[in-house]
Amino acid sequence: MRQMAGILRQMTSMSFAKREWKREFRLRIAIDWKKRLRELAILSGIALFLAFLRPFGTSLNAPLWVIFGFWWLLIIAGSIFGETTVWAYYKLKPNGPAWLMIIITSLVTAAGVTLVMLGMQYVSGGYISVTAGPIFILYGYVLVISTAMTLLGYTLSKAFNMAGPDFAHRVNDRDAMAAFLERMPVKFRTAELWAISSEDHYLRVHTNLGSDLILMRLSDAERELESVDGLRVHRSWWVSRSGIKSARREGAKVLLQLKSGEDVPVSRSYQGAVKDAGLAP
Repeated sequence: MRQMAGILRQMTSMSFAKREWKREFRLRIAIDWKKRLRELAILSGIALFLAFLRPFGTSLNAPLWVIFGFWWLLIIAGSIFGETTVWAYYKLKPNGPAWLMIIITSLVTAAGVTLVMLGMQYVSGGYISVTAGPIFILYGYVLVISTAMTLLGYTLSKAFNMAGPDFAHRVNDRDAMAAFLERMPVKFRTAELWAISSEDHYLRVHTNLGSDLILMRLSDAERELESVDGLRVHRSWWVSRSGIKSARREGAKVLLQLKSGEDVPVSRSYQGAVKDAGLAP
């Protein structure tokens, strides 16, 4: 009877977890729309400010609405360059420092916006023009604005705690991982967390720099890493999405393969959640 009660509790828990997962997914979509509208309003306000300011001697004789459209397109282009760079940065360096992300994003965004600016000047036949001087001088001016925009985006994202692959989400992931990895030997402090497995009273922490043991309960580790993109897949395993190389089925079994080549079993009770997360066929 106790075994049957335990099974029923586990089934109820998994059903609740699945409902919560779907509810959170719907909520994130709703928040994402609000976030995009808020971003668009902020970017439009900045474009209007720059249209009045007309930096770099931007077409002093052109009407205001033309200059507004010019700066609006440049800022949207800069936003696309910036978000793409942030995504690539954390894809290649999940635990990378925020200051390095800001520097790289500013440099790449400034280069992209400078090229777009010169391209728009060429396409318009000089009707829309900038008089900042040689291209490296223009790049320097654009870099100042790009750095300010990157810092503004970083600050606002942290303030609003926006969901999805944005600054705050990545920073929260990084901070949670960094705090967890502080328990590890020094060489693991900057590692990428791949998975955690339970071994008696210890946890084996799997990273791109190898693995080591810490004294901790898996449930406590899971709770500490709740902001990280990962999930429990077995009573003895927690995995990070960034640590998974592939997934396969062997009959009724589901196995996830870590980037280290090690197989992680997915217990039957967790297969639904793993499939919903897009981690298994």
